[in-house]
Amino acid sequence: MYYEFISSLSEILPIEDQTRILFQQKLKVVKIPKGKILLSEGELCDKLWYLQSGLVRGYHFAADGQGNFRDVTDWFANEADFFHAADSFVKQVPSRECIETLEASILIYITRTDLYQLYANHPEACCIGRIIAERLLLTHHDLLRDMRTLSAPEKLESFRKRSRELFNRVPQKYIASYLGISENYVSKLKARP
Repeated sequence: MYYEFISSLSEILPIEDQTRILFQQKLKVVKIPKGKILLSEGELCDKLWYLQSGLVRGYHFAADGQGNFRDVTDWFANEADFFHAADSFVKQVPSRECIETLEASILIYITRTDLYQLYANHPEACCIGRIIAERLLLTHHDLLRDMRTLSAPEKLESFRKRSRELFNRVPQKYIASYLGISENYVSKLKARP
């Protein structure tokens, strides 16, 4: 059951057998139905998740200027992705974001305590964590650049090219929220030949 998780780590950096065994001892697997909130705003994120199957999104609430709040999608995770609420996980502060399953999902996770213990005692685990964090940072950087420089049609095309599978799986309202454009506009752009 943990093969995919360990395999993903090994693709990043070779893992000694002892470290692999310690990882496996600390991992937990859960099956989560569609629409389940894994983390709510204000809770402490104490898990690094790995998505074996399914689809997940991270989002936060933002005021709409009229006294109401709407949710704004920050990221998506699909098969073989690692995810967490970064600020909460790293700083151990209440989360400003929520995490929700968009499809029934099988998740593997390790607690922050167990992960940091592995980091302290096994240098290759620490290197793997750094590389995962660097990759997540680069993904976020690419999105930020797109959000600042591209027009709405260009944002959608960039998302489609970068994330073809997500483009077809994620509901339009979440794609619109993620890209900062209206759902109707996403629908019109997707309908273009």
